[in-house]
Amino acid sequence: MTHRLKFLLFLLFAVNQAFSQSMPKVVSGPMNGYAEHSECLIWIQTEDCNKVKIDYRKKGNKDWLSEEQNITSSKKPSITKFILTELEFGSAYEYKIILNGNTEFKPGYNFEFKTKKMWEWRTPPPDFTFLFGSCLYVNDSAYDRPGKPYGQGTEILKFMSATPADFMLWLGDNTYTREADYSSESGFKNRYLHTRKDPNLQEFLSKTHHYAMWDDHDYGENDASSSYDLKDVSRNTFIDYWGNKSYGQDGKGIYSSFRFSDAEFFLLDDRTFRDESDLDENKIKKTQLGKEQLSWLKNKLKHSAASFKFVCVGGQFLNANTDKESYNLYKKEREEILQFIVDQNISGVIFLSGDRHHTEILKEEKYREKLGYTFYDITSSPLSAGPSNILKSEEAKNPQRVANTLVVENNYCSIKISGPKKGERVLLITCYDKKGVVKWGHQIKESELKVLKK
Repeated sequence: MTHRLKFLLFLLFAVNQAFSQSMPKVVSGPMNGYAEHSECLIWIQTEDCNKVKIDYRKKGNKDWLSEEQNITSSKKPSITKFILTELEFGSAYEYKIILNGNTEFKPGYNFEFKTKKMWEWRTPPPDFTFLFGSCLYVNDSAYDRPGKPYGQGTEILKFMSATPADFMLWLGDNTYTREADYSSESGFKNRYLHTRKDPNLQEFLSKTHHYAMWDDHDYGENDASSSYDLKDVSRNTFIDYWGNKSYGQDGKGIYSSFRFSDAEFFLLDDRTFRDESDLDENKIKKTQLGKEQLSWLKNKLKHSAASFKFVCVGGQFLNANTDKESYNLYKKEREEILQFIVDQNISGVIFLSGDRHHTEILKEEKYREKLGYTFYDITSSPLSAGPSNILKSEEAKNPQRVANTLVVENNYCSIKISGPKKGERVLLITCYDKKGVVKWGHQIKESELKVLKK
């Protein structure tokens, strides 16, 4: 081989390398965030990209609409959020992602989103289904503890992608920060990025809309409370990676709410304002939510006219038979919330929770005589983290548990709300294993969650 030919081959290799390194690419997403009647948020993370454009149109229309954003830091993974407005009510849209003006991102599946129907004062509430779960652990050997991997694989997300739903509700521990992550801002960003790059997560992000809250592992260190030093960094990273419509009040916390059909969801922040769980509440007024958030929750519940009011919290709410991190370590505040619901005659309250690495439905009957209905707490966990050892503990015999609802393996849940009109709606809870096979189903009628007439 001549020197000239060697030089040409080397030059060609160098040009190809430089070209490949500068090609714009999607690192994670796109993800459908919140959706309203005429507005929707689309999230995407890119690298080596100067411009991101989204072309979108109502299904069946010929012409595309476009939104484009410039990216100032093109090399590092950059997050772009599009808020699409002036959309048509109750419509399905399709969209495309264009990088640097001419490169369409084509992962092999289509991108779609939907807006809410304007049903109020016009029709019965629309039927809908949502998925929910918690504890998504993605293995990373350089950061994980030695020994058997804690993550059980993320194939479950493929089956969640194939399960029809209007949105996904992430109940906390949506990513797991390790010791090298929660000690710095760069560590936080590294962990969120690593989780989002998981191949099995990609299609699921674009298949439905997503709403999220957190628990300790995506807030900071294990069992972290208000004393955690980097909670502002944690909050900013959470906001970067999710697409909720709002986050807390006055720049504090990440709690929020949203409505869908005749249901309303209250996503609580159980970490930012939390007192240490092992403080003696007989000697100190101990809180998990903090004064402002607790007041917000009470007012939201009182104001809501929803058939079903889902109070969502990272750890279990009703469990009175555990010594694990839960509202059982904040009994007085739990009693204050439940008594408020009783005193204010609020119908339709159901609790949703995660954290525990097993799934179950718990119930509380002691308020039924005064309120008129039973409280339920539906726990869904874990998506991909290791299951709990509850079967080896006294809690395996928890008398609050609804029979045949305990699942100690990777799983996810759905809730379908249907019925001809308000007052006759039915809530169907279904639990699926990691391959989408049904483990159990349980039904609660709207009429079973009505207050006593006084």
